[in-house]
Amino acid sequence: MNDRRRPVTARAVAIGLLCAAGLCALTPYNDYKVAATYLAGNQFPIGAIFVLFLLVVLNAPLRALRPKASFSQGELLTVWTLILVASGIPSSGMMRYLIPHIVAPAYYSTEVNHWEYRVWGGGPDWLKFTDRAAATAFFEGYARGQEHVPWDAWAGPLLGWFAFGALFLVASFCLANVLRRQWADNERFSFPLVALPVLLSEEPEPGRRVNALLRSPPFWVALALTTALHTVNGLHQLYPALPEIPTRLNLLDYLRTSPWDQVGQFNAHFYPIATGLAFLLPTEVSFSLWFFHLFYKFEILLCAVYNWEHPGPLGGAGQKQFHSLQCFGGAVGVALWVLWTARRHLRDVWEKATGGPGAASIDDSGEMFSYRAALIGLGAAYAGMALWLYLAGVPALLLAATLLVMTLVLLSVSYLVTQAGTLYMSPSYGSLDALGATFGTRQCDAHAWYATYRLEWMFYRDTRELLLPELLNGAKAAERGGTALRSLFRAVVAAVLLAIVVGGVASLSLPYYNGGANLMPNGWTYRSGPTRPLQLLGGAAVAPLPAVPSNLLHVLGGFAGVLGLLAARAYLGWGVHPIGFLAASSSAGHFLWVSLLLGWLAKALVMRYGGMRGYRSALPFFLGLMLGDALNAVLWIVLGYLTGTGYALTPP
Repeated sequence: MNDRRRPVTARAVAIGLLCAAGLCALTPYNDYKVAATYLAGNQFPIGAIFVLFLLVVLNAPLRALRPKASFSQGELLTVWTLILVASGIPSSGMMRYLIPHIVAPAYYSTEVNHWEYRVWGGGPDWLKFTDRAAATAFFEGYARGQEHVPWDAWAGPLLGWFAFGALFLVASFCLANVLRRQWADNERFSFPLVALPVLLSEEPEPGRRVNALLRSPPFWVALALTTALHTVNGLHQLYPALPEIPTRLNLLDYLRTSPWDQVGQFNAHFYPIATGLAFLLPTEVSFSLWFFHLFYKFEILLCAVYNWEHPGPLGGAGQKQFHSLQCFGGAVGVALWVLWTARRHLRDVWEKATGGPGAASIDDSGEMFSYRAALIGLGAAYAGMALWLYLAGVPALLLAATLLVMTLVLLSVSYLVTQAGTLYMSPSYGSLDALGATFGTRQCDAHAWYATYRLEWMFYRDTRELLLPELLNGAKAAERGGTALRSLFRAVVAAVLLAIVVGGVASLSLPYYNGGANLMPNGWTYRSGPTRPLQLLGGAAVAPLPAVPSNLLHVLGGFAGVLGLLAARAYLGWGVHPIGFLAASSSAGHFLWVSLLLGWLAKALVMRYGGMRGYRSALPFFLGLMLGDALNAVLWIVLGYLTGTGYALTPP
């Protein structure tokens, strides 16, 4: 099989890298200066699908005029993959949090809050940003004509923090190489985010210039409907006197009496792209994604009825601490399930890597690199991260918890994205939730908590653009396009390295050359996000958070519930898929649940009354919803630059 796979072509790699570099350079300006729709922002970046669509459109005349110059499906998917893996680096995949969190302590620490002495002053010097003038200029800007990037001030701390980041990326590549065959071939995950790129790039039948998807009327009807929707609402954004088509509804306006008004933020958002994706999913998976969000709201309602205390989380991105702890336990259950179901494959990986008796019969030539290199790289990466944490002054218990949380995030988010096709997900738990909420914060100094908390923010707290699932999706696309993974691997590494350099320079230059970060409209990136760890741990340094051993019951409940449902489905053939439980209290669950419900309902009705024939007939319409959202997002980004008014189409 692998002999028939083709290596990547030089022109596909060149186009992919060129487009990736351009989008990486533009992303910080677009996301934080203009505040338009994120160019990436999730696991299905609009920049990648837009470039793919342009090349597909260009391919039609090329096939007629110069057939040999037209792009093959493998080339088109190579371009899409290279942009996919690079897109997240200048945004939430790294630079959005890495750079502001490095410089924030030096700027926000004052003689009033004493954060320098209470929180970060006790850490090692090689992690500290000490140039106060450069920190002030980052947030407040230089005088006109004096703009520059003070590279001398940044070189040391950037090197120190990125040492961990490089090890984290190595671990991501190695995990992708180990997991790919199990999830793609053995368990046959659906990889929903790959469906539209594969069908868009499909070769047309002999005698045709475009493929079946582009000839489908429902596909163009859906694209026209999404264009009409966003044209009306975009014009309303520019001219408020014009009417709009409501796509956001605050349900609390209808829940004004107690205890219903205690459920917290509760909105109904409609995103065509999410509804289209939900139609691609198995109905049990799409049902899980919206059902568990409502189940989580029911839990909050139950707490309100019985007046049970339900504070917010310490370090996670969820809304309530009890669900952060439940999700932590649930993630442990998912990780154990992943290891159990992959036990035979993992045994083969170990056998091949160590040269065991059965190594000759195990073929790893179709992977990105050998299993031996993957295990060596994974071991070295984890050992290097453990050494980094030790040198940063993190004690053994917190060090182990940090690496455990990181592993759980990598496995659970990738499991959810590749199987359920969620646009994005943020884990509802962190090391502070795993340890601090149960055992208190006295066991570790504030600077140790701060070091680990910042790591989570920089690399795996906001996982909407996490690299590992993008690598797995890219590998699946390569498989569908007949591209050799080893050849693609080198191009993917080049794309990631290019994104780090271009995205890093663009992200660091943006505040210094645009009047400082305080003028940027994206307050979360430069103000709220970087100060939240300082505020939390500054308070904990004065009044340490007490141990609450009963919180372990939430962890055990989440663990038993998720693992029990997974086992019941596998061995008894009944039960709800628990995959949506992990995203129920995250921003993804909050923003996407209604769109997912609509997609689930549409597919359930089509399958009930039309069967597979009805599903195949309706599929182009829902793919058109996805592409329509992406193309209109790019159009309104351009219009936002021209008008100075952004219109965001995708979830914030």
